Amino acid sequence: MTYDTQQTMTELLNSITQQRARAEELRQLPIESLHQRPDPKRWSVAEVFDHMNLSSGHYLDRLQRIYASPSRRTTRNSTFEPGRWGEMGVKAMRPDAIGRISWRMKTLWMFEPKSARTLGYASLDRFIEMLDGFTQILQEAKEKGWEGPRVTSTLGPLLRFKVCDAIRFPIAHQERHMLQIDHTLERIRAMKKVN
Repeated sequence: MTYDTQQTMTELLNSITQQRARAEELRQLPIESLHQRPDPKRWSVAEVFDHMNLSSGHYLDRLQRIYASPSRRTTRNSTFEPGRWGEMGVKAMRPDAIGRISWRMKTLWMFEPKSARTLGYASLDRFIEMLDGFTQILQEAKEKGWEGPRVTSTLGPLLRFKVCDAIRFPIAHQERHMLQIDHTLERIRAMKKVN
């Protein structure tokens, strides 16, 4: 499958903009709302942000290194073809048009948030900074392209993404978890009405 590069980058920037606006809104919540779990086995809003910071931060760090290094060349093309695993990962992560998540998966232990270390507003602020980092990466990609070196996935060197997929995958993953945050807040509101 081949995609239009410019259109895809615009869609990614739109998603980042929406995620950032939603995170800014959530910054207005009382700190207790960020830390409250809807169920003992479900994450709080702050824990979801910690998880995204850990997992998406992995990709942002590697992408920043690629675009900062003159020896790692990227090229620009008007279209791109995602990698097989990258495309599968993006499709698995992204919620569908009506907000359903088709593929459920267990979080790897290393990306499990640790509630004792969850920092509430600081976790949210870190997420917003990370979104700004992805915005900068997309600006670099528009200028320099996103065909080039491979990016080691969070699963390790066994799975390496094309640069385009290493940008697309975490953004889709964040879309999934922003939906989770909305569901978490709905459950918390429902709990408060019952009590």
